[in-house]
Amino acid sequence: MEYTSIHQTTLGDDATYGLGAITLQHPPETTPITPATYISIEAIGVHKHLLHGIGIDWGCGGGCLSIAASRIPEVNRIIGFDIIEDNVATAIKNARLNKVEAKTKFMRSDSFDPFSDTDRRELESLKEKVNFILANPPSSENDDGFEYRRIVLRGAREYLVSGGYVFLSISYQYGISRITNLENDVPGFHHEGILATTDCVPFDLARPDLMHCLESYALEEDRGGLEYTFCNPLQPSESLDARASLKLFNQTQQSPLSRWQTHLFRYS
Repeated sequence: MEYTSIHQTTLGDDATYGLGAITLQHPPETTPITPATYISIEAIGVHKHLLHGIGIDWGCGGGCLSIAASRIPEVNRIIGFDIIEDNVATAIKNARLNKVEAKTKFMRSDSFDPFSDTDRRELESLKEKVNFILANPPSSENDDGFEYRRIVLRGAREYLVSGGYVFLSISYQYGISRITNLENDVPGFHHEGILATTDCVPFDLARPDLMHCLESYALEEDRGGLEYTFCNPLQPSESLDARASLKLFNQTQQSPLSRWQTHLFRYS
């Protein structure tokens, strides 16, 4: 992969909560640091005492979470994987740029199913040996938007040691019922709370991807699915479901509010 021009974003030591500055290359007109990424980095930096040994970065993107976690002395190795070839190539470049290539490996993989035989054998060699998994999944399509979180935990059971952790991005709008139901959806995991959270901030519907998410959530509620939870931008103490949030936005152009969050799950 070659970019006609390269842009860089640098996070200072304060933004990584003591893990040192991280510089990330990315294509023009993109940013590797979304609000969900920021809160995932905060979770890693503030709770670094939970991370050691071998880790997996599910859906690694440009490698930001792998790089952050690899700065923890007790972490020996991180395998990052992503289905998008350009993301894997970018993650490799960013690991070199941040001088953590000796502790990181990136591969192209559809969830826990690598594309190459060599990578498949390497990942299979880590079954029941992984101490932690980092995952900041996007919203899934043609369902309730939550399926990638279930996929992460289902696949994690083959790799984690007993007592291993998953740092999982689950933002507030998905609703507490979906989060608590994960313990039933994927037996073996215990939800141990929120590692990091923002305050209530706009679910920025100027972003087409987030607008698409809200429209999909409203359709899921219409189908009889579990409700989503947003804060009313006009009265933040009041909760709204997705349909009410979409209706309010269409009437006022005020985006509903949510919180970007990282949750902790322990495997037993």
